[in-house]
Amino acid sequence: MANPVQIPSFPVPLCGISTRSDTSNQLALRQYLSHFSRTDLDETSLEPRLGVDGIPCIRPAVRNTSVKLIHRAVELGYAEWNPSSGMLDVDTWMINLMYLQRPSEHYAAPQLTRVTTGIPVTQPRLKLPWLQMVAVLFVLAAAVLLSQLSRLSSLLIRRTSIAGLLNSDVRSKLRGIAIPTVGALQIAHTDIQAIAVLRTTEQYGHNGWRVTGRNSEQVACSIDDGTACIDVDLTHANVHFSNRVSIYNGIPGEHLGRTPYMDDTRIVFQYIPVGAVVTLIGTLVPHDTCYRAMKNVHVYDGDERAEVRVLKFRVLLCIGVLLVLSVLMFILRPGR
Repeated sequence: MANPVQIPSFPVPLCGISTRSDTSNQLALRQYLSHFSRTDLDETSLEPRLGVDGIPCIRPAVRNTSVKLIHRAVELGYAEWNPSSGMLDVDTWMINLMYLQRPSEHYAAPQLTRVTTGIPVTQPRLKLPWLQMVAVLFVLAAAVLLSQLSRLSSLLIRRTSIAGLLNSDVRSKLRGIAIPTVGALQIAHTDIQAIAVLRTTEQYGHNGWRVTGRNSEQVACSIDDGTACIDVDLTHANVHFSNRVSIYNGIPGEHLGRTPYMDDTRIVFQYIPVGAVVTLIGTLVPHDTCYRAMKNVHVYDGDERAEVRVLKFRVLLCIGVLLVLSVLMFILRPGR
């Protein structure tokens, strides 16, 4: 068999291929095959077979792959097909015919730097619709920005005096001292009286603290801003608290650093105390002898400046996100 191809340390040549006449390809082929040992190859592919000339040959395949070294050596240009040098499978004959129909430049001798130890396997890449994804994020960010601007604009309306409040469904901002009209809410185990309370009950168990109950209470109160006084029913209003007190096993105060035991209870009260300055923003509807706060009425302990700062930060954050997404859409636009 002329110019047989052998893997170093393997006594049996490879089937169906022979070395090229030029020494550069012969050297490259020896370097390429020297990277493979018996542990890199499939044992079943190393069984000798009798070629057409009666000489044993092998068709080694890389372990756990379908890559055969005779195919790869020809594909890299290190060897050429020679059916007379050994028995070939049907698929090998088909690959041989395919290479014979290719232009001659596919057989150009490669540089020695192309010799690698790995066997590259071409896999289809997942192509993501980046432009469409960025467009969806842009729309979502714009929707969030509009919602935050709507909330911010509702808080920045001009404050109205109680004396100038019209007897109609008008959105207004009032600020004054709140005094309950009937009776104040008493926070258990303390001497605190409030006009609005949010009570959260927690119990300690195997999985830590868990909330066992939450309820809120508001009472009708009189709001006085110095110009006039009105009675407002806060039953359906959205109350924003700034004061809190914790009751641990019936004892008021925060118990920091204490190790809780099973079935320990903790009650957290958030409240607006009696006599506090409150800000009402929303629609007050005249009802009998008082005003009724609708569901869109927000009651703040003190004023709404903390809420305004949070909303302004969110608006700036949304604008920054929109600018970044705009730049990405410009980069990813078709035709670049």
